[in-house]
Amino acid sequence: MTLNNTAWDLANANTKLLRRRFSVNLERTIAELNGEACLELEEHPPAKKQIYCTRGFGVKATSLPPIKEAISLYASRASEKLRQQNHLATTLHVFIQTSPYDQHYYSRSTVVQLPYPTDDTRVLSQYAKYAAEQLYKPGFSYLKAGVGIIEMVDRKYMQGDMFELGQPKQTDSLMALLDGVNRRYGRGTLQLACEGVQKKWFMRQQYRSPSYTTRLSDIPRVHI
Repeated sequence: MTLNNTAWDLANANTKLLRRRFSVNLERTIAELNGEACLELEEHPPAKKQIYCTRGFGVKATSLPPIKEAISLYASRASEKLRQQNHLATTLHVFIQTSPYDQHYYSRSTVVQLPYPTDDTRVLSQYAKYAAEQLYKPGFSYLKAGVGIIEMVDRKYMQGDMFELGQPKQTDSLMALLDGVNRRYGRGTLQLACEGVQKKWFMRQQYRSPSYTTRLSDIPRVHI
């Protein structure tokens, strides 16, 4: 059996035959193309149990400062996602590594216990940068780094401890302001100074697909 390259061809294909040759998922795809809903729409996706932000560097980092800038940025991105699902972080995972194709491959990671459950970008960045300092080893060209929130608690189930330091009340207002400004004027409008300004190490994105549905400047223009 042969198929052409259009969705119309797939929608009119023999469903049972394709299921035997491929899988039930393809059968459901054909049903969806014919207007039959097979999967329920998740209007409220479940909260993530872990949140990671990892990127490869556009230019390899040969010193500690650019690595700390990258780690700070990744911690900031992770904390933003954490606040979106109304959780507080308790444990971080931080790693740095060279290219696996380098002659002398180097990779190290560590787990950091935070002093109290928090979604404060400043706190997460501070502890992530400290971890990066411990992981860094001179003499290598680093290609990738990352920050992961591997343990967290839901805010609504969070119980305070009268003997331990907790997140200050003012932090909630400050983080709400930070997120509000960045949502309205674009990510990075407000950021920590330790994230860097020029970011020469930043991941190359010259081949990234345009954001047709979320950015007005990326909408194609037709000249007549």
